[in-house]
Formats: sequence, structure tokens, C-alpha cells
Amino acid sequence: MKKGDQAHVTAHGITPEGAGIAEHEGRTLTCPGLFPGEEAVLRIEAVSRQHPRAFARLERIEVPHPARRAAPCPNHVARGGRCSGCALMELDEAAQREIKREHLAARFALQVERVESAGPELGYRWSSKRVALGRAGSCRLGSYARESHQAAAMTGCLVEHPLLRAAFDRLEEQARELAIVPFDERAGRGDLRYVWGKTNGREVLITLVTASLESRAAELLCGLEHNVVGVSQSVQADSSNNMRGSPARLLKGVAELSTELLGHAVPLGALGFLQPNPEVAALAYAALVGEREEGASPPSSGKLALDLYAGAGVTTARLRTRFELVVPCEAYPESAAQLGVEARDVGDFLEQAQREQLRADLVVANPPRRGLGDRVCSVLNAMDVPELRIMSCGPEGLARDLAQLSSRYQLVSLRAFDTLPQTPHVELVACLRRRTAPPHQA
Repeated sequence: MKKGDQAHVTAHGITPEGAGIAEHEGRTLTCPGLFPGEEAVLRIEAVSRQHPRAFARLERIEVPHPARRAAPCPNHVARGGRCSGCALMELDEAAQREIKREHLAARFALQVERVESAGPELGYRWSSKRVALGRAGSCRLGSYARESHQAAAMTGCLVEHPLLRAAFDRLEEQARELAIVPFDERAGRGDLRYVWGKTNGREVLITLVTASLESRAAELLCGLEHNVVGVSQSVQADSSNNMRGSPARLLKGVAELSTELLGHAVPLGALGFLQPNPEVAALAYAALVGEREEGASPPSSGKLALDLYAGAGVTTARLRTRFELVVPCEAYPESAAQLGVEARDVGDFLEQAQREQLRADLVVANPPRRGLGDRVCSVLNAMDVPELRIMSCGPEGLARDLAQLSSRYQLVSLRAFDTLPQTPHVELVACLRRRTAPPHQA
């Protein structure tokens, strides 16, 4: 097999990024825009020298998926755009969820019955981040095409909340009028790097991430138009592509908004975390703290619960209705301040809890995509907590964590939530209970 060859294939799965998977001449092919069950002709674009795999582009579909449709967004690659963020948009939403369920079935011994959903399939994102692209006088707020530095326009993005779309459109217009210089990551120079927008469904908060404090981009949206009630600036001066920069300074209006999740008021700060899809996130958070589970025993209660990666404090507030003491841990300074605790690394926090011989009745955790990791799993095994509940946005990371915890804990339930329709992303909630005997005897 070599670059330029044709391959006639039948797809049998998807990658975590949503590309189709097929087998051909002893190699695994991955191809964006190809869905399980489809028969197609592919063109080989690259062949790995170290592994039996290759990468292809879709040349012709011979037998389409029965739920295939035209992508509704004009920025989608299938319609001539470059945006690759919504890899499953060419399928209807019910078919997307079934493909996600099948993808999970290949990774976890405990089967997910369905991928749960709620609310709109488009316009659901209440938090969105854009990259400043182009040059002075033609600035665009978009993204990079997957696995490249090709600029992808996102004007009119259909998955963003309409208020965010309007604010980003106005920002682009002003950036061109003011000849704002987008930051060039390769050259290491420029002004505006990123824009982060959040909404509570009524108002919008904008954070401008710039390369230096002295920035003409600080003039953007200072007229507070299009439901924007606050504009802040954060400086990210190093060479990494980390969007989170220095503590934000308020330029105009208010520094934070407020929204509600599971009956709890959630402050939305300039650099604070917000689940992009709050309606579905509420379902996942309820599952994380053991609420609203059909046919399940009453939610756990007791003296002490630990809330790891506590974020905006939604789970902390819910747990405090059932536990005498709930101790949250959060590493991001802004979120930790809102919780009234010192920002701490979760590993350090747990090791101190172990030294102090804290006897927690429940530990809940909402780690980043990479998962809890070796260190945290090791301490949790040693602490011997009766019940663990983990919310994960990365199936691969969760699978690694479950394997490390399996000697001491049994997975008793696994639920999936469609937090980002049109994408392969799911949010998983796993419930683990302490084993009464080693795995081979349980």
C-alpha cells in the first residue's frame, strides 16, 4: 500500500475523533466523513512506517449510512468549509448517539444502554472558544482544522448559542475595522490570540486573550453591544497554545455572570469553567452525585464526602444536602476562590487526606480528559473509600483509570450523556463500589 492508492472498504467503527475505521490489505484505515456500515472508495494519503495503519480521504460513497444527510452548517468540510469540529454532523442525531454507544461498547465490559440527551441539538453551546486568525484588517475568529494549522472559519457556527454567535460576529467586524493583528503562533508575534465567550442564555461575557498587556484588542466590544455585559483581558505571553493566561482584568462592564445548574447558582467568571451544554450537563451532574437514577437505591449519605476537581461547585452544593461535611478540591485558582478553598493539586490533596486518615464515605471526581492518572488512582485504592463516582469526558482516560482501580473497586454502573451533539464527544459517569473480596473471588 502506498500514497495515492485506491481502497474499496466497508467501515466498521469510528476513532475517538469521529473518523471512520476500515480494514484493507492488513492495515487499519482511518477516514474522516466515513461512518460505520458504509461502503466507500478511499484514496490513501499517508501510510505509517511503524504501525499497520494508514490514513485516507473519502473519494466516493457507494453504500451510504441510512441516516446520512447533508451537513446543515456551511462551515463543514463536506460543504467546502474547513471546520472539522462536528465530525458526525452528516448523520441525524439518533444515529449519532447509536454510533457513540457502539463505540463505547468496544471499550467497556459494562455496556451503556443508551446515550442520554436533552435540549436542542444545535445552538446548545453556552461556552465557546475561538482562535484569532488571519492578518491585520482581515481578522477572523475561528479554529484550526483537525491536526493542522489551517484556518477554519466559524462565522455563523450552528452549535453555538445564538447570543455567542452574534457577539463573535460583531467582534470580527470590529477587529477588521481596528486592524487588530491576530497572533501568529509560528512567528511568535501579534496581538489577539483567543476569544472566550460565555452566556447564561440572556447575557454574554467576553474574555480577550492577548499576547501582551498593551493591546489594541482591549478596545474591542467596549461599547458592550449584542447582549455583552462584560469584557475582560487575560495575557498569555508564552509560546504554548494554552488559552488560559494571566488572571483576568476587567475592561468594561461586569466581571462575572450567574446561571443556575441543578438549582445551584453558578458564577461565570472570565476564566472560570462552564459546561458547554448546561441542560445535558445537569443530567450528568445529577448522575455523578447519585441522584435521579431509575431503580437505584437511595443516594449515598454520611459524614464525609470528598469532591475532586470540584469546578464551579455544583456537585459540592448537592452533596452538602446529604453529608455532614463535604470537602472540595480544585486546581484552577478562579474556581477554587469561588469555592472558598485554596487552589490545590488533587494528588497533593488526597495524599494529605490519607496521611490524616480521613475516612470518607464517598469520593466524587470530575477529572480532565486524560483521567485521574496513576498517582490519584493509587491513593484512592489505598484510602479504601466505600464508593467512588467518576465523571469523564475522555473514554480512553476513564478506561485506564477503571483498570487501575479494578483490584479494589467494582464498576456497578456506567451512563453516557450526549453533551456535544454533532461531535463524537460523550460525558460518562461511572459508579464504583468497594469490593468485599479480590476480583477473582468476587
